[in-house]
Amino acid sequence: MLDKITSDEILLGRKALLDGWGGRPQIIITRAKGAKLWDSEGKEYIGCTSQAFSLNIGANHPWVIEAVKKQLEKTTHIAYQLDSVPLLFLTRKLTQIAPADLNRVNFCLEGSLASESAMKLAMKNRAGGKYFIAFEHGYHGRNLPTMAASWTDPESPFSYFKENVIQVPEAYCYRCKFNLSYPSCNLECARFLEETIEKEKDSGIIAVMMEPVQGNGGQISFPPEFHRKVRKICDRQGILLIWDEIQTGFGRVGKMFAAELYGVVPDILVFGKAVAGGFPLAGIIVRDNLKGFDAGENAFTFAHFPLSLVAALATIDVLEEGKLLERCNRLNQHIIAHLRNLQEKYEIIGDVRGPGLAIGIELVKDRDSKEPAVKEANEVVRLGLERGVMFGISKYRELGNVIKIKPPLVISDEEVERVLSVFEECIAKVQRYG
Repeated sequence: MLDKITSDEILLGRKALLDGWGGRPQIIITRAKGAKLWDSEGKEYIGCTSQAFSLNIGANHPWVIEAVKKQLEKTTHIAYQLDSVPLLFLTRKLTQIAPADLNRVNFCLEGSLASESAMKLAMKNRAGGKYFIAFEHGYHGRNLPTMAASWTDPESPFSYFKENVIQVPEAYCYRCKFNLSYPSCNLECARFLEETIEKEKDSGIIAVMMEPVQGNGGQISFPPEFHRKVRKICDRQGILLIWDEIQTGFGRVGKMFAAELYGVVPDILVFGKAVAGGFPLAGIIVRDNLKGFDAGENAFTFAHFPLSLVAALATIDVLEEGKLLERCNRLNQHIIAHLRNLQEKYEIIGDVRGPGLAIGIELVKDRDSKEPAVKEANEVVRLGLERGVMFGISKYRELGNVIKIKPPLVISDEEVERVLSVFEECIAKVQRYG
């Protein structure tokens, strides 16, 4: 039936869809493989968003498909309160690959819910605390508590929990809130963070919640020293550190987790997106010394979905046995070098940044003023789509000026060259007529 959908049915379906995203291109994806996708007209695309950064090992990886097929013959659903072989194998595996004493795992099926789980556990372990500290431009999800901890549209009506979140400037070195320059700044943003904690100490600070590399807020990467300072501040002040690795985990930054890349062990690590090769799965990995959940506090009907669990085991095997972390780092060096050459050539490119395949290119109207080139960035994405390359863009509702290049780690060398060629075509055209 789905192979014979008519244009009228497509229009009716689009009319019925209550869209929570906005600005979606009018194409219908019918199949995908590796880094490529095809639409209903047969047009081919190279995906530089890894489908919301969920397909680090590419689409429809055969190891994942085979694992899921085998599980389909056994069972598709097991209630949360019952153990299964996939559940116990994956829990053990995650504690083996997670850093240090992150040795306990709680599952759910969506990143926003995983971030909320981390907040709930932090509240249990800092009883009487009132506030979370989050960084400006951060993003942690789209349920009510995580939206409060995130960068949100200034006109958003979903502000119910904002009073429990204190936002502070992060180490956004290209646009320093303190008008300083790294490293001579001595990381004033870290000093400001600790000062904020001291001021609010009597009110009760529960945790600092942060992405090691900010994704939706601008693909912003921080100096490694900033991460280490934040960890020391949390230790000194006796508060927890939550790392949201939903976008950075499972190879995206050239390590299994960004915690390994930066040499920082958080108290709670949040994971999701790429863990299960395209199947829904998320959760938290927690240090041994933290108090756990009591009965019924964080249990979800489909959290132990067997198909996702076996897909995750296969995904980790692909990352390890396929040596994709090493490939990710090699591709980063090549792509970053190419983009920095383009930066010298095109004035519109203000900054190039990011570890692994978590690369951001910030576009500006003028390098001195650094005025964000929002219209131009959206045009680059549109032109790229016309040419068969799906670029990402920071923020939503067309508010961003940072182009994201975050393809699957299995993208071929030839596909990388095509992406870079198309990117330059788009930049050249936008700069000429922008």
